[in-house]
Amino acid sequence: MKKTIAIIAAALVLSFTASAQDNEFYPGFYLGLQGGANYTTSGIWPIAHTKHINVPNVALNLGYDFTPVFGLRANISGPFANFPDASMKDKIHRFNYAQLGLDGTFDLRSLFGGYRYGRTFNPYVFVGGAANYRLASDKVAKGLNFGVRLGAGANFRLSDVVDLSLELVDNALPNKFNTVDDGLYYLGFIKKPFHWDDNLAALVGLKFNIGANAQRKAAAMAAAEAAAAAEAARIAAQEAARREAERVAAERAAAEKAAADRAAAERAAAERAAAERAAAERAAAASAASATEHILFTIGQSNIRKSENAKIDHIVEVLKQYPNATVTVSGYADRETGNPGINKPLSQRRAENVSKALQKAGIAANRIIVESFGDTQRVSSVPEENRVAVCVTR
Repeated sequence: MKKTIAIIAAALVLSFTASAQDNEFYPGFYLGLQGGANYTTSGIWPIAHTKHINVPNVALNLGYDFTPVFGLRANISGPFANFPDASMKDKIHRFNYAQLGLDGTFDLRSLFGGYRYGRTFNPYVFVGGAANYRLASDKVAKGLNFGVRLGAGANFRLSDVVDLSLELVDNALPNKFNTVDDGLYYLGFIKKPFHWDDNLAALVGLKFNIGANAQRKAAAMAAAEAAAAAEAARIAAQEAARREAERVAAERAAAEKAAADRAAAERAAAERAAAERAAAERAAAASAASATEHILFTIGQSNIRKSENAKIDHIVEVLKQYPNATVTVSGYADRETGNPGINKPLSQRRAENVSKALQKAGIAANRIIVESFGDTQRVSSVPEENRVAVCVTR
């Protein structure tokens, strides 16, 4: 015990010396959140060790680093532990508990190598005390135990604010924490001797360096303000030269803008002329692509007569000359003959026969629109001129 106290005292002296010699260290608070698993021991060891493991184990730390080496932290953790059943060799019972601890922490790299801000790997050890409250369950009564905490860990720097922390901790507690009763007997009459109940935990989590980082930011801000003041003085000395340079640049820019405006006006005029020429050419092309032919049929017939082939050839010629043009073929019948039931399919056949003739001449089917109106619409007051398929290209 005396040796332990001497080591702690020496660490405190060295830590305060390191703090005095290193101006970059800023004391401050930190917050830690950890999670992992715990392993509880008891006096009944024949039980398989893996049955002692419990998850989750969570811990919340609030600490303060006084020097590069030494700090204090308050700790609360839980929630599960276990104990063996003396009457059943392989039976484990679980219970809830809460632990409140206070640790002294010692940064090993600062202790033996001096403080340096921004290290990636920072191992540490800690020792302290704890109060452990066991909640009642159907197998165990509630109870309060006091013990000691000790362990080791390491912080891995992720940013100015956040560290990744890994930690192994042993909570050594008096008998009854992980056993039902301190009055167990061996061989029926030998009382079980006193022993420590250990609650071992492996934890991983995040450490948030709140206070020290805020102080570091304040110092950086003060330095930035001093640099800004020096920069302002330098800018003031250059202001006269800058204004003269701006005046010259403004005159040059005005001249360049005038020249650019003239060039833009000339370019706009040329573009308008080109647009007008293109519109005229499109209108001429559209006019040239427009053609209409009336393919006439004999009464009651849908076959194309030889006398009408020249009209179909004209439509084919226009469509081939203008590949983007399409043709609509509309079939009709005269209402003076037949009846609506006959005239509707008759007008459809007339339009389809013209479409087939166009396709046979090399016009793609997707460029031909076929429709029929029977005798419901008229293209002329003369009956013969209504026996027709009208082709319109556009």
